[in-house]
Amino acid sequence: VGMAYDAAGRPFTGADYDSALRTAFGAASAARVRAAYPPGAFASPALAWAAVVTDRMWARGTQAQHDALAPHVPVYAYEFADRAAPMFLPLPGGFAFGAFHAGDVPYLFEDEAAEPRFTPAQRRLSATMTGYWAAFARTGAPRGAGLPGWRPHRVDRPYTQSLAPQRIGPVDYRREHRLDFWKGLS
Repeated sequence: VGMAYDAAGRPFTGADYDSALRTAFGAASAARVRAAYPPGAFASPALAWAAVVTDRMWARGTQAQHDALAPHVPVYAYEFADRAAPMFLPLPGGFAFGAFHAGDVPYLFEDEAAEPRFTPAQRRLSATMTGYWAAFARTGAPRGAGLPGWRPHRVDRPYTQSLAPQRIGPVDYRREHRLDFWKGLS
């Protein structure tokens, strides 16, 4: 929604939000989603819609994937949560995308466009993330000296690691993304 509307100079309005809800969920369910994600609880209608789409499509599907795989292989789930991640695409305007899809890529690979804009905390996060990925490649688990603990995800004991400059550690992914609400809606 950020790229198609706000960053393109076409703000996503409250009317756009209501229309998107009706189109995506039908009138009856749209009212339930709007009550769970009231636009006034977000900085803009665009961010309200982004939260709906993130939780309904991305988070719900990701959690289902983790639950499906965990009985068969070790699953190390994470959520990249740097709300100030530098945008690496050349987009107009100053829209703040937050922790966007693929925003973690510059943290894992040298990216000349993003790295000069990293804060010291983001550089530390990048070093921790590359440490996790290297340990995983070496051993099959993102664990090593100096790295914060990271448990595997299990269906009976869900675990998602939050990766943010301010905090690296467990996050209640189910609560954060209102997965019980979406389970009840579908």
